Amino acid sequence: MHRRTAGLRKARWCSRGGPVWLAVAIIGAMAGSGFAQSADAEPTPWYERIEFGGDFRSRYEGFYQDGRTTRHRSRLRLRLRIDSDINDDTHLQIQIASGDPGTPVSTNQTFSSFFRPKPFNLDRANIAYNPAGARALTFGMGKFGFPISRTQMTWDDDVNVEGGYEQVAWSPTETVGVKLVALQTVVNEVSSDQDSYMLAGYGEVRVAVGRHSFRLSVADYGFSNVDQVAVGRATGPLNSILTNQLELDANGVIIGLVSDFNMVDVIAQAEFDTGRDRYPFRVLADVVRNTRAASDLDTGIWFEAEYGGSRLPRSYTVGYTFGWIEQDAVLSPFMFSDIPGTNVQLHMINLAYVPLSNLTLDLTLHISKRLAVPAGMPNSYLTRPHVAVIVRF
Repeated sequence: MHRRTAGLRKARWCSRGGPVWLAVAIIGAMAGSGFAQSADAEPTPWYERIEFGGDFRSRYEGFYQDGRTTRHRSRLRLRLRIDSDINDDTHLQIQIASGDPGTPVSTNQTFSSFFRPKPFNLDRANIAYNPAGARALTFGMGKFGFPISRTQMTWDDDVNVEGGYEQVAWSPTETVGVKLVALQTVVNEVSSDQDSYMLAGYGEVRVAVGRHSFRLSVADYGFSNVDQVAVGRATGPLNSILTNQLELDANGVIIGLVSDFNMVDVIAQAEFDTGRDRYPFRVLADVVRNTRAASDLDTGIWFEAEYGGSRLPRSYTVGYTFGWIEQDAVLSPFMFSDIPGTNVQLHMINLAYVPLSNLTLDLTLHISKRLAVPAGMPNSYLTRPHVAVIVRF
């Protein structure tokens, strides 16, 4: 940790107005392309345009580590989703989910607190506009899941960002696909100071070679006024793990992060047809570097290998994940919530089986250890088995 006075805060870049001009662009595009249905068209009944979906998971988790008391806990996750095509060009999605409203990286609720009711939160609420006259274009705004590929090294699967995005996707040939995305999100709005934003650019190329496919993507996530993330964790309302290097004032109070964050993330993935239905083989390699880190603890490496992946009855999946994540490679409050933040080495083994339609039995083993600890501090492996039952509907 580093100490400094509040008066010596370093300047942060700030880009304002992204979501505002995005909203103007979407409204203008809707008006120009006939957003309203023609008076001569027979409207589809509202109940035929709505689709309901969701999932429920009940999971046991164990915590085993030398020198610490073994912990056991049970948790649940429930997500309910509504999707609707408002018209031929516009899609609406609303999702509510269980979980602690103080953390954006988990929709789990622990079985505890004397049988009290569990909170339910607005997890997603967004529209996506894909004009009929230009299907390569998509504009989205609201609270939404990432429209780009990433791994849980950089962003937990439960994170839903807030703001807007613009996407261009096309196929120059039958075997090549290209996607470009610009993303503008609000991390924190402050009435009396500069806001915190995350702006991102993304490019992806997909290539099919026979029955196999390959994908290469590059993303750049730039944060402004990122100190607010550390302060939000220290004083509330953010309730996520914080393992990045911290800056303290003379009284030891957290006033920010040592590093700024501009995360450049490169992902390469290959999926091979093994000749067995339901059982492709997929490998993925992900390297991220924080180009604005204050030290050389700026790099993360992530590797995945998976056999299977089908959700059809009587199919199974076997997977392995390796992670090596230095302390300031990524922002720890937004990364994979099932590992203890950054400065960590991870081995994860997963086995899933689908005995019946929409029912999955899942076993995951996380084995993690700190990359570096102060002299004299123990650093034994933390082993976390997860046993889950998942129902999708």
